[in-house]
Amino acid sequence: MNGRILGVLAATALICCSAAALAQSPAPPQATILQRAQEVIPDKVKFAQQIGVTNRVTRDGRLFVSTWAPVAAPRGWIVVLPDARGWAQEEIAAWHPTLVRRQTGIIATQWWYGTGDGAANYATAEVVYRELAQALRTMGMKPGSVLLYGIGRGAELAFAIQAYDRHAGGRFFAATAVNSGAMAEDVAANRKVAQGQFGLGPFDDTHWMFFCGGKDSEPERAGCPTMRGAFNAVKRFGGKNDLFIEDPAGNRASFLKSAKHVDAVLDKYLSLPRP
Repeated sequence: MNGRILGVLAATALICCSAAALAQSPAPPQATILQRAQEVIPDKVKFAQQIGVTNRVTRDGRLFVSTWAPVAAPRGWIVVLPDARGWAQEEIAAWHPTLVRRQTGIIATQWWYGTGDGAANYATAEVVYRELAQALRTMGMKPGSVLLYGIGRGAELAFAIQAYDRHAGGRFFAATAVNSGAMAEDVAANRKVAQGQFGLGPFDDTHWMFFCGGKDSEPERAGCPTMRGAFNAVKRFGGKNDLFIEDPAGNRASFLKSAKHVDAVLDKYLSLPRP
């Protein structure tokens, strides 16, 4: 009897301990973010596979960085930060004609987790920069060799990414181009920039280009008056503003639809001295 009781108690304890251990261990993700992309945008994922895009998924499966170039030795590289609820493969497909025409490579960063639209559904600037910097080092990128481009919410993030890059010493970005996204205060790292946590001149010796459309869907957040305010903020924080493109009849999507707009940005980027 005592033996049976002890056996039951031991089994119960084992079950309890196992349950506690399971409760303390984080559950693995249901699917990686790349698998989520395959479910949501299968055509764009298939296109990326067909042209030979390389994907680097983070260990937790929540983010990835996708790279592709039309030639073995591209003239330059563009880091792209997609808009809200955007996918890296969508940006690769949208940029593809320009990349081929200009013989330029792309490094598209998936910083949205694939569901929802709150702050918790996006990676922080610190996490995004950490993954980007690791990818750039793995690719052998030198300081001052890459163009940073953000659209919409991705543009808002770009201000913080540039600050992290300069502060951390990587200095990979020759220039930053922001399309319809200002230095939004609801991006925590942008508040740090404004508060001086990246130093008095967080954008010293950095080059900037701006694009805005007069018909943007979020005029208060990304319209031309707001973008002019961002232009002035960058100058105040030490940045060098090289270009401001305003398309009165366009929106943020108009940038890539106009070879004139895109070429103005790429020509300026490619003309900057390389270290």
